[in-house]
Amino acid sequence: MGVIILLVVAGGYFLWPQHIQSATLMLKEIVISPSTPSSSNHPLAVMEDKDSEKIGSIFENIRQANLQKNIDLFMSCFCRDFNGMEGKRLDTLKMWENYNYLDLSYDLKRQTITGDTANVRLEWLVRTSQKMSGQLQNGRTVLDVTLKREDGLWKIINIKPVS
Repeated sequence: MGVIILLVVAGGYFLWPQHIQSATLMLKEIVISPSTPSSSNHPLAVMEDKDSEKIGSIFENIRQANLQKNIDLFMSCFCRDFNGMEGKRLDTLKMWENYNYLDLSYDLKRQTITGDTANVRLEWLVRTSQKMSGQLQNGRTVLDVTLKREDGLWKIINIKPVS
């Protein structure tokens, strides 16, 4: 009897996390599916959800690259076709020479995915300190960012400040 109880408890322990994960995935499909053209088209909803996560990870990589001052990670977020790639790299390095990022966060305001192109409106909240004076600065920037799929990954192709 004790062995049976032990097996039931162990089975419940190992199967319970999978059940919770399945319920979470199902909930995501339900939430996403009303925005798709056909509510019975769940594979499309799941694909859009995965693209949304991948797009979000680009901005998380930019966030981490700035906090860690990792230029390779930062530049890996941009397309080979990005206009002004070397200038972007040099501007970023110069920023890191003069400022320390104390806090950096982003909010994806709007996202539209069409084939291999995505358009995102993004708000960055930035808190820095100037290295020389130690002066604290808070900033808010809203950008329209265009991404394209390059070698199976989403990369930034264009950035425009929102006026």
